[in-house]
Amino acid sequence: MKPVLCLGDICADLIIPYAIAAKAKASGTMLPGGSDVRAVEGGSVANTACAIARLGLPVLFAGTCGNDAYGLMLKNGLERERVDTSLLRFDDGKPTQLVLLVLDETGERTAFACPAHFGSQHSITADQIPADIIDRISWLHVTGMMLREDPAASTQLDLMRRCRENGIPVSFDVNVRVEAMNDPTFAENLMKAKTLSDVILGSAIDEIPLLAGERDPELAAKTLAANGTTVIVRNGAYGADLYCGTERLHAPAFRVEVTDTVGAGDTFDGAYIAARLNGLPYTDALREANAAASICVSKSSGRASPTRAELDAFLSAREA
Repeated sequence: MKPVLCLGDICADLIIPYAIAAKAKASGTMLPGGSDVRAVEGGSVANTACAIARLGLPVLFAGTCGNDAYGLMLKNGLERERVDTSLLRFDDGKPTQLVLLVLDETGERTAFACPAHFGSQHSITADQIPADIIDRISWLHVTGMMLREDPAASTQLDLMRRCRENGIPVSFDVNVRVEAMNDPTFAENLMKAKTLSDVILGSAIDEIPLLAGERDPELAAKTLAANGTTVIVRNGAYGADLYCGTERLHAPAFRVEVTDTVGAGDTFDGAYIAARLNGLPYTDALREANAAASICVSKSSGRASPTRAELDAFLSAREA
């Protein structure tokens, strides 16, 4: 099988257990062991690349990070998961993008990008993408995050267009919030990406409604799916819904104890892509994606996606 190309963000996540620290301070006690700030490999598309690789499919990652200690950590992290990093570029002029992830008492996170603009992850250039890339890949996965700034935005949109014209499936995780629409260029790029996608994935709370310009998630998904695009609406503990044309499928979530939600959507995306490339129908692909995301949130890492054996064991246990 030809590899999946994951093009987009890669960054170092600094996990900040704020709720634990605040509780300890209020009670006058010491911080519990293992509650320090920690740096881990991150980035939405990089996480998805690792999720696909852990399920046994070949993956090629294209992105940019700084030529520094964090950048080396990120490259090593991808290679440890057997992701091909030949299209990962080190930028000598910018430090690696950092994302501060502040965790509340439920494990939900609030993210702060550092820097907020013009970070290393938006430095992806067209010359990073080989001229023969269309012949070398089976699928392209991207997100809305790269559409904020050039050169990454132009590079991504051009590649999406080339893939679409040549029959390579393109999956697009919206991965933006409503405040992003205040930037007219960014909003225009999102609309372009929408028309170049075979599969659109996003949260029911804000991402799918935002992309469709509708407040109601179901109406938004139906609007986006009317032309035959596959639209997947992720909705946490409720599960996920898939729309395609007039078809709608629902897959319930699995009950697990949530540790933190970092990387859940990225893991879902990776498992769904892997399932579809393995020939599974929509229903089974949604089920595997929900299961993979459930495993991820039960652990404390954005890279807590399961291996094939772990995913199969999880599903078998739920069928028993």
